[in-house]
Amino acid sequence: MLLPLLSKRCISVVRSSYSQRASTAVFRQTRQAEVVSTPSNVYFAQNRYGRVRHMATEANRVKVDYDAKYAEKLRKAAQEKGLSVDELKTKIKDNVKKAAKEVEANTAPKVPKAPVKPKPTRASPEAVAAKSNMPYDSSAPTLDKIVKLELLEKEDVETIQKIWTQYHADKDCITAIIPKEQYDVIFKRSKEYPLFVVPMPRESGVEFFFMQFNFHQCHFTSLLEYKAKGTEARPYLTITHFPELQDSKDIVLMKGEISDNPRMIDTQNAQFLAFALQQFYATGGESKFKLVEKFHKEPQNFDYQELMNEIERVV
Repeated sequence: MLLPLLSKRCISVVRSSYSQRASTAVFRQTRQAEVVSTPSNVYFAQNRYGRVRHMATEANRVKVDYDAKYAEKLRKAAQEKGLSVDELKTKIKDNVKKAAKEVEANTAPKVPKAPVKPKPTRASPEAVAAKSNMPYDSSAPTLDKIVKLELLEKEDVETIQKIWTQYHADKDCITAIIPKEQYDVIFKRSKEYPLFVVPMPRESGVEFFFMQFNFHQCHFTSLLEYKAKGTEARPYLTITHFPELQDSKDIVLMKGEISDNPRMIDTQNAQFLAFALQQFYATGGESKFKLVEKFHKEPQNFDYQELMNEIERVV
């Protein structure tokens, strides 16, 4: 019998001790909370959840008049600053808003600005002409990188032509042998007039190609792409002339490489563009070359229909 009695007594003591601690803590909080106006005997008579609900209800119902409570302090603070109470309140609100904005500005995540992409530029004829007088770019090929030049020098023109053709027979490109006199004209005119446009017949109409000389090379790209991207336009076809045999054999070897990134023209298209180059810069007569001159000297008077008519005469 002693053990059950002790157990009950212990439980009673624990409950009493807990109730006293809980009551003291809750009562301290209740005194500090101005929103609770219920008498303490009613408050402590409620169970735990009842007290919580009651505090929430009282917090919504009771509004503390802080203006009346701190009226004297506000009046003294305003008097020290030489302001009225309303002016002091307004100033405090403004200072709080200002401080909040500063905190927000300092803590807001900074979004990195996207890099501004430079607009594509179009090379002027003068700039291209000046560059055409410069040596090869480092990426431009020379004949000794393709064949053994010292061995080729020992052969006659007919044999050189066969070697050049056979060497590129299984490669996706076009080749030609150009007489020295013809290439002299092309090269001289290309330095003075390095830019031109060529209309090329397509199945669904005509596509204009923009061509640009750079020393012994000529790059072709779509005129639409050149207008959109300027100097960043992709070359669809690059024709390279190799003048290494010009003095010894009176010939210039030519190679046209079609870009595969992506591939926009076929071998037949490349042959047409190479043929148009020779026609307008050397072999097509004065009427065609005058269009090249007008394209540079009088671009405002350049007639694309006249250009189309000249192309139709050779197609």
